Amino acid sequence: MPTVVWIVIAVVAVALVVGGLVRMRDWLEKPVPPEVIEAAQRRRELEREEGD
Repeated sequence: MPTVVWIVIAVVAVALVVGGLVRMRDWLEKPVPPEVIEAAQRRRELEREEGD
């Protein structure tokens, strides 16, 4: 009986990890808002100007 409990715990743990990874992949595949891209470009330009 204790072996069955550990197997169930292991299956639940694996399911939680896989579910989290799938959610993270979905979140990373979402497009970046244009405001974020513009802010990154402005920051890069400022860094180039400061480096000169």
